[in-house]
Amino acid sequence: MTAKGQLQAARTRRDLRGLKRRAHAVCLALACFGPAQGAGAASLDEAVRAALTTNPALQATSAEMRAAAYDLIALERTYLPTVSAFGEAGAEWVDNPGSLTDEDNREWKGTAQLGLGAELTLFDGFQRANRIYDSAARVDGSIFELLDASETMALNATEAYFDVVRHRMLVDAAQRNLDRHIEIADQVRALVQGGRLPSSDALTADDRLQAASLAIVQLRQSLRDANARYERVIGATPGSGMQIPRLSNLPATQDALIQAALRNSFRLRQAQSAIDQSVYEQEIAKGARLPQVTLNAGVTQGENRDGQRGSETDAFLGLRMNWTLYSGGRSAEDKALIARNSQAFYTRQDTMREVEELARRAWSSLQSNTESAILADRQLRANREIVRQFREEFTASSRSLLDVLEAERALYNVEFRKISTDASFAFSQFRVLAAQSKLAAHFGIAESEIALEPTFQARALVEPRAIFATEIPALE
Repeated sequence: MTAKGQLQAARTRRDLRGLKRRAHAVCLALACFGPAQGAGAASLDEAVRAALTTNPALQATSAEMRAAAYDLIALERTYLPTVSAFGEAGAEWVDNPGSLTDEDNREWKGTAQLGLGAELTLFDGFQRANRIYDSAARVDGSIFELLDASETMALNATEAYFDVVRHRMLVDAAQRNLDRHIEIADQVRALVQGGRLPSSDALTADDRLQAASLAIVQLRQSLRDANARYERVIGATPGSGMQIPRLSNLPATQDALIQAALRNSFRLRQAQSAIDQSVYEQEIAKGARLPQVTLNAGVTQGENRDGQRGSETDAFLGLRMNWTLYSGGRSAEDKALIARNSQAFYTRQDTMREVEELARRAWSSLQSNTESAILADRQLRANREIVRQFREEFTASSRSLLDVLEAERALYNVEFRKISTDASFAFSQFRVLAAQSKLAAHFGIAESEIALEPTFQARALVEPRAIFATEIPALE
């Protein structure tokens, strides 16, 4: 070997030693970065439950549901009497010679009165009942909205969990790739020193080794990003021992999945509650055009009232009727209500198509990921055998270094692709559950743990005032 070649080989050995030290540092960093975060959820069930109980977005939707329920309960006031107190004091001047004496007529006198009145609605064209029906349907709709949001949150939590596991596996694969390149670089260096390979092969091995090191750096950044998303969705740091589970007992056909999705969809039931609300709003408008009958009672105590000196007490008990016989704009109001009903109906139709589309896409994703996972497994086994044979042939000097490095690159790419494909296959199974609104239940989380029971409208239709006895648990 020439002096120039010896100098180049020395530089290569120095660079390789530096790369080994950096690789060792990367291994230590990954070891610290991975399973040391034991404060978070280790199982997928724990992670999803944490997301459903602590995520602020879901808590906001839950608070909105409870607010709608309390608005409904507040309508009890429409069935109770309204009691009010009133009073006034001041000076009064009255000119009424027909009723007042000359002494009292046209004289300023101090006057005061204090009274108590009560009013109870007896008939209002069934507006109160329909307002309760409307509000009950609104509460049921908010419950279905929360349950649908819970399904979405459970799916997001599952995706965030899988993404962390996937990136950890990719980092492990990149580390194995780096270890293989370090081994190849050591072997090449020994062969260069023995004069069996040119110095350029050492440079080539060094270049691939640096590329393998760079791949780990990039994957570490992606893993940090995956951890950040996990913490935002789950509300905890990723734990150790995280694994991707698989499912069974999924629908056998696409049609079965679509039918289950339509039958169970919280989103579709929320859309139906919007139709019910539009019907009750029409009935409320009709009721406003009927007579309004109230029972009124009151008592008033006054001094020097209406210009007359002395105390006076009045009491009243009787019925009062108010009926608006004509009011402009009723035709336009009717048309607006009909249009809103049509809007709610077509929104439900659109929601039905959306649910069907989500089910079809979930099924398509499951099928394609199943096929991809099978092919990736076969390809990985083939590439491992190619690498093994190329390494043997390289040692026997019947295969070039470039062939070995290209085979290693292909193996790493296939392993990278297989890890991602396996994660996508597992996630597509959970996506099928979410399409059926069954994901939260799969993790053992009952609907009663998430939302109120969506029976407000059914109970109100039996007896409007029955829903006023509802007890709403406090937020925890």
